[in-house]
Order: sequence, then structure tokens, then C-alpha cells
Amino acid sequence: MLEAAIHHQSSTNHRDPIHIAVHFLRVATRRAPVEVHVRVLKIGRDFTNLLVDLVQNDKTMITTHMIFGTLVPLPSAPASSRVLTLEPPHPKARRIPMQTHPSKCQDIPETRSWRRNKHVVDAHDPVYVARSKSDAEGMQWGTYLMLTTDHGPLRPSMIPFLADTAMGLVESMGSSVEEIRKSWFATTTLTIEFKSPIPPASSKDHSPRTVALFSTGSFANDPQARHDTRVEVWTAPSDIGEGEEQADWKETQRCLAVVNTVMVVVPVAVNVGQGMKGSKL
Repeated sequence: MLEAAIHHQSSTNHRDPIHIAVHFLRVATRRAPVEVHVRVLKIGRDFTNLLVDLVQNDKTMITTHMIFGTLVPLPSAPASSRVLTLEPPHPKARRIPMQTHPSKCQDIPETRSWRRNKHVVDAHDPVYVARSKSDAEGMQWGTYLMLTTDHGPLRPSMIPFLADTAMGLVESMGSSVEEIRKSWFATTTLTIEFKSPIPPASSKDHSPRTVALFSTGSFANDPQARHDTRVEVWTAPSDIGEGEEQADWKETQRCLAVVNTVMVVVPVAVNVGQGMKGSKL
């Protein structure tokens, strides 16, 4: 859906996704084609608002409101548009929250069904793995996610999927891989604010196919263990298990997007069944 919207905006002055609000209404079936419908809601000076729907069998499965603009000021932009960019080395700028360099992380055993497609490799930050086993309030979790060679480099349209795979509060409390696989952690709403453009593939400070996901969560409520997850999507200095750690590696990483989701927990059989025939969430 985002790829279609980016294509729609490619010949305009507003080419970069800025914000997306997504509502998952139904589960699309695997047995029928889907259509992406893009409608222009408003074109303004700084932003274009789009309504983008995923439609299958004449039913809206996913509905979104997308805002497009420019992530980086154009050289011709007036000085008045350059108000503040807060990033290192400014002392108040947020640094990447990952505690371990990706070169020191290892691929983890498969815990979720989407890992079986071999399109991505992930490795948890061992510092956050240790913290998750403590009685600390809420959840903090850090993961590196690397696209396989055939599916890189990273594109903006990949960020929603990558962020939605981040570890959530309830999932992080699973006692074993087997327990985790018994449940479907279904996203009902998702919002994304894009913060920075993806660095060029030639950058010596960033991997072109690896990102860092830092997720936090605080609340869970029945029924269905409805819970919140906030995900920061960051660049990564190298691929998993590769590269050399530099003393200032955190100073050069940038936040690509901030994602907030509301999720519920249902038996995994519901996901499989609805995916075959299509149904409401």
C-alpha cells in the first residue's frame, strides 16, 4: 500500500511519506487478488493527504490515511522552514538505544512463523534479553533485523512491516518458543511518523539492509490482552555478525521512524483460518 502511494506521489513535490495511520478491518484471504485504491484528500503547500485502501472482493480490508511531504528541506526552501533539527552531536539529541553493536549479535532461533520465509534474519540485543528476565517495570526490547541479499537494500515501504515484527509486551513474556507459536499477536491499529530518510547505500556509517528495532510497552488489558507497543526504527552501523565496532558508532545512527501499535492476542489457528477464507479481525 505504501509502495503504491509512493509511486502515486513520485512526480509531485511531496514525494516522502511523513505520517501513516492504519486500521486493520479484515484479514485478507490468500486465495483472491487484492487492489490498492489511492484517493487524494487534500493537496496543500507543505503536505498532501491521501486515503489508501486495500480492497479484496469489493470489501475494504485495510484503510489508511497517509501524509506526504519532504523529509529533508530542499536547497531552495526558505530559511524560515529551517527551524530545528535535533540530532547528534547536540547534547539533547536522542542516540540509538541499542546497547550492543550488531557485529556482536547472533541470529536467533525461529520464534515466529514469518521467520520461516527466509527473507529476514534477526538478532536480539543480549542486554535487553537479560533485562526482560528481570522484574523491571514494563518492557524494553532491542532487535537487529537484516534483509537477505536478494531482498535488500532497504526501502521506505518496508518500514511498516519491519516495525510490525518488533517484540511486543505480551510476546516478550512468553516462556518458550512453543508457547509463543500458539498465539497470533494481531495488530488492530498502527501509526507511523517517518523521521529521517534512509541513508544512501554507499554510506560507510550505515548498513543498506539492516535496521535496529527498539520496542517498549507498558499496558495489557483483557479481553484478548489488548496492549500497546511503541517501536523506534533506527539505522544500523553494519549487518548482523559483521563489521567492526567503532567508538562513536552511536553518534552516526539516525531514527528512521517511530511506530505505535495496538495489538490483541488470539489463538494462532484463528490467523491461519481467517487467512484462508478472509474474515473480520
